[in-house]
Amino acid sequence: MGTRLPVHARVHGEGCPGGDWYRVGDDAFVCSSLVRPSAETPGGEEVPVVAPGSLLPRAYAFVGVDGTWAYARPSDYFLDDWTESLGRGFGIAITEVQRYEGVTFVRSLGGLWVPDDQLRRARGSDFEGVELQGALDVAWVAREGAIVRAWDGRRAGREVRRAGRRERVHVIEELARGLVRIDDGVIAARDLQRPRATTPPDGLGEAERWIDVDVTTQTLVLYEGARPLFATLVSTGRPGPGSDTPTGVFRVWVKLAEDTMDDLERTDQESNYAIEAVPWVQYFAEGVGLHAAFWHDDFGRRRSHGCVNLAPRDARRLFAITEPALPPGWDAILPTSARPGTLVRVRD
Repeated sequence: MGTRLPVHARVHGEGCPGGDWYRVGDDAFVCSSLVRPSAETPGGEEVPVVAPGSLLPRAYAFVGVDGTWAYARPSDYFLDDWTESLGRGFGIAITEVQRYEGVTFVRSLGGLWVPDDQLRRARGSDFEGVELQGALDVAWVAREGAIVRAWDGRRAGREVRRAGRRERVHVIEELARGLVRIDDGVIAARDLQRPRATTPPDGLGEAERWIDVDVTTQTLVLYEGARPLFATLVSTGRPGPGSDTPTGVFRVWVKLAEDTMDDLERTDQESNYAIEAVPWVQYFAEGVGLHAAFWHDDFGRRRSHGCVNLAPRDARRLFAITEPALPPGWDAILPTSARPGTLVRVRD
């Protein structure tokens, strides 16, 4: 609401009760009865709106106790008149906090009130990937305490230090005996998560941007043609039926500023999940997509139900770069033949 759209033409057609259609883009029309004239220039806020200094567009919390009751209004809590029972781990986007009769409640995006002491707040991970200068010379340490040894140009020497898990290192060269030279010594290649070099899929334009997801290394690289621009760690699907991230070549088929995700229709799971307003969602294989994950900080390991989990800053960065671009004020967009979705290749 409040987004101002350019009107290029007025078009007669069916499907707009009480009015005509305004053409507001190359392949976009809006019913004239749903808008009103504005003297201001076209524009709107980037959606979802993120406050300066924040990682996420909303405050989120997760249910800590299975069977937590949610209420239509705070006063119903004292009458034991609950509306819905929430499973442990269900995620709530908080729209309001209210103190009532000595009890603090939070209101979910769905309009239900939940006692605050039954919830745990989500913060989101500070982790983020790195811009590249055309070379795939980055890696992350795969385990805590990996040994970095001195290098004299011929052989590995004494231990220099121990590296922490997910520490980013600059790769200079691969050496014999499974070693990799980094800025301050050498480290075992098995102790690194390093994006594997690859060639662009067939049919891409020379300067077309595309995304490579490597399930084996749990890395993602954004390319422009054959030139790597950005790399990060991700969390793809856990191994097993219904959770593996599908491999293949896809294109983003819809971009959503936010989307509520759940598997409540599945009866083959011991437990289900539901999370409100997951931000920066890009579906590429039916219901599998790229999106921010604010419920864990384990990027570099398989954690998801099939999607490609990204740290918030990385999800936001990719969402802004991929096609089709989401105009300011829009909260969803579908590709067209003139503006196809960004290609995503998932490989294992």
